Amino acid sequence: MSGPPSPSVPAFLAGGGELSRLIATHDWAATELGPLQSWPAHIKTATALMLRSQVPLVMLWGESGRMIYNDAYAHVAGGRHPGLLGSEVRRGWEEVADFNDHVMKVGLAGGNLSYKDQELVLFRNGVAEQVWMDLDYSPLVDDTGQPVGVMAVVIETTDKVRARHVVQGERERLARLFEQAPSFMALLDGPQHRFVLANPRYVQLVGRDVAGATVADALPDAAAQGYVELLDRVYQSGQPYSAFDARYRIQPSPDVPAVERFVDFLFQPIRGETGAVSGIFVQGVDVTHRVTAERRTRALNELSERFRALEDWQAVQYAASEILGRALGVSRVGYGTIDPDAETLHVERDWTAAGVDTLAGVTHLRDYGSFIDSLKQGEFISIADVRTDPRTAPAAAALEGRSARSFVNVPVLEQGRLVAVLFVNHAELREWTAEEHAFIRDVAERTRIATQRSRAEKALRDSEARFRTIADAMPQMVWSTLPDGYHDYYNQQWYDFTGAAPGTTDGESWNGMFHPDDQPHAWEVWRHSLATGATYEIEYRLRHRSGQYRWVLGRALPVRSEAGEIVRWMGTCTDIHEQKTAREELLANNRRKDEFLAMLAHELRNPLAPISMAAHLLKSAPSDAAYVERSAGIISRQVLHMTELVDDLLDVSRVTRGLVELERVPVDLKAVLGNAIEQVRPMIEARGHELTTRMAAGDVAVLGDRTRLVQVMSNLLNNAAKYTPPGGALSMTLVVVDRNVEVRVADNGSGIDANLLPHVFDLFTQGERTPDRAQGGLGLGLALVRSLVELHGGRVSAQSEGRGKGSVFTVTLPELAGDLPDAQSATPGAALADDSQALRVMVVDDNQDAAETLGVLLETLGHDVRVAHDATQALKAVEGGARDVFILDIGLPGVDGYELARRLRAHPHGSAATYIALTGYGGAQDKQRGDEAGFDHYLVKPADLGELERLLQLAGGG
Repeated sequence: MSGPPSPSVPAFLAGGGELSRLIATHDWAATELGPLQSWPAHIKTATALMLRSQVPLVMLWGESGRMIYNDAYAHVAGGRHPGLLGSEVRRGWEEVADFNDHVMKVGLAGGNLSYKDQELVLFRNGVAEQVWMDLDYSPLVDDTGQPVGVMAVVIETTDKVRARHVVQGERERLARLFEQAPSFMALLDGPQHRFVLANPRYVQLVGRDVAGATVADALPDAAAQGYVELLDRVYQSGQPYSAFDARYRIQPSPDVPAVERFVDFLFQPIRGETGAVSGIFVQGVDVTHRVTAERRTRALNELSERFRALEDWQAVQYAASEILGRALGVSRVGYGTIDPDAETLHVERDWTAAGVDTLAGVTHLRDYGSFIDSLKQGEFISIADVRTDPRTAPAAAALEGRSARSFVNVPVLEQGRLVAVLFVNHAELREWTAEEHAFIRDVAERTRIATQRSRAEKALRDSEARFRTIADAMPQMVWSTLPDGYHDYYNQQWYDFTGAAPGTTDGESWNGMFHPDDQPHAWEVWRHSLATGATYEIEYRLRHRSGQYRWVLGRALPVRSEAGEIVRWMGTCTDIHEQKTAREELLANNRRKDEFLAMLAHELRNPLAPISMAAHLLKSAPSDAAYVERSAGIISRQVLHMTELVDDLLDVSRVTRGLVELERVPVDLKAVLGNAIEQVRPMIEARGHELTTRMAAGDVAVLGDRTRLVQVMSNLLNNAAKYTPPGGALSMTLVVVDRNVEVRVADNGSGIDANLLPHVFDLFTQGERTPDRAQGGLGLGLALVRSLVELHGGRVSAQSEGRGKGSVFTVTLPELAGDLPDAQSATPGAALADDSQALRVMVVDDNQDAAETLGVLLETLGHDVRVAHDATQALKAVEGGARDVFILDIGLPGVDGYELARRLRAHPHGSAATYIALTGYGGAQDKQRGDEAGFDHYLVKPADLGELERLLQLAGGG
């Protein structure tokens, strides 16, 4: 019994453990319950009862659910105790606030709630914790019987639930193991051996559903073979029983042939709580395959031993039929010989019961059904039911009368003719298994080999002699090996190709003729073929008599005897070096083309961003002269850049197609180099490069096209500047060596990788691009350089010691002897006269922006301009008056520019006009079509405005 209450603890709290003290010292005046001394009797009574309970209890007072609980509940609260005391339940357990809100609503309404193994996630100790609890809620009433709170009984069941989950998981795992077990299993209940469980392997073994049935009812064939009696003995004695290689004959249904199985099994008694046997656990493994394989292996070994001493055909057949019958457990086995000319069968040993010779003698083949035709083709015949198989239905009655309801026939052929048949027959319906088929076929094959081996070996020797004669006459390298891969023959082509002496590549020495990098893989593929009989096929590099390695295709096939054994490998080697290198080059070119197209797209898109920005500047500040001037500069520079890109493409296209015609005149090469330097000087100065030049003394002349030679030299110098970091060194050297002129352009820039060096002049080949060369071109320059140099009868080469070590490009041209003629200077792009005549001009272009922009530009030059966007608008506009000049786009919708020019020239107001084509089509055929359509001039977009103004002056008579 507890003592008198402490002076500081009210009497109703006495005996409540730690919570009595905590409740007594808690500041309740700040809550709706008020000071402890003023609590009503029903709260004090409920609190006193709760504190003395050993069950975890918590009271939730008022609408807020103010919490008062006992020591047992404090353990449930965990780290949240004592902070929960006096707190509102929704805030104290905020992670389950919705749950507690429902509890309070139901309880204050007078209702009860009960939960079993309620799952909750609580933060009792600072971390999320999954728990399960039994929860019971009932209302707390005041003196008038009105609900004023809720009493909660909280019993944690987490350990119990988790243990149950573990047990359930274990049960499920065991059930899965039972279902997925590789052995057959069944659980039998009671003395009647009723099936409780049977896994899929067991159902597969017995061939039927056995759930809920007794063994005797479900498996009458098992009962007939004594298995039920064994189960009774195990059940009664309580002793387990096991057996190995036990024979079990099963017929799943009357219309399905019976099959024979062999099993290793265990009958294990199961005891109940009292110790008495209540059931039997059946477990085992189907070992039919192993047992039959072992039995047939022994039979085949015996057959081989007996065949060694037998040469007579009938003795061989008799031994084969005897061993077949014993190994298969079938007594009705026989053989017969066939006269192919007379179409008759002579039964040498009858297929009926031993000692009965009802079929001995001669029988015509037509009496056995249509399967005889298949036998003549060498087909293996297996028939499970002579009554229903279409091949035997006409002769079913005769066959059944001879005790052959199912059978297997194996043909024996000599030189493609059926000469004998092995019979394996059964008086019952029977599905012959694949293993039995294989065994019967093996016996038949060994029987055939035993009587024909000597003839086959002689035929093989003759065949090989003929083959060697043919092989030596073949253009390919031909070789032969023994079954183990030992090389013993090569034709003459092998020795001619490799230069090897006879005998030096026999055995395994052939692998040394391969490139060292190809030898491991060739060995691996060859060993695989030897092990599996698979065709040997591989490409490798074979040492040529020149000392070089050339690509060849090696192929080999096994030569098999009539028994299917590999007796030799025959192979060839075909020289595919040219095809291989051509294919690799084609793939490399295709790859470079794809890379080039990607870069082309990038380079053509780059100028569009500043052009677009400049257009926005013009639109946003059309009256700001500085903005206008800046925008015009941006657009001009970017259009020039795009024009240069397109010109590079067109140049490469014309050169590679042989459409470039050089102006072959004496050219001062020093002047060419001077012009090239002037063209590239802005980039050289911008990047702070130091350029050194060294020129041969006197005049140096070549025969060629001055413009194209300047293009070559400026391209090389531009390339050097582009691939050299700022502050680098460049040099250009001109020397004369052996009546040839050499121009060397050198730099100390990024250099060229060894794998790229042989391809730097190939089309679509580019080195690594860096951010400071973001608009460095399309990688066409060097391909163009090589083509132009070769058109001049020269050559170009590149040298580099590797990345970061600079590069040297050398152009070699034939020197032109003699003095240079006086140079005739021309001033390209000379200023046009300022007194050009105002003209009536019509611009036709379906690109409205392009048409309007050109129209405005021409108007600023003083011309009267009309703009149209298709042929219909143009033809309608010309009705209003004559035009002096028509500037036409070619790619117009509907009627193209060629046809529009013809129609306009046929009109009275357009017959005397000048016609200028302004188009993106710049090919030779396009210009030819323009001439045919009546165009006076042909310009390619974007137009050279100086050239356009010059043509307008010509049209105005200037």
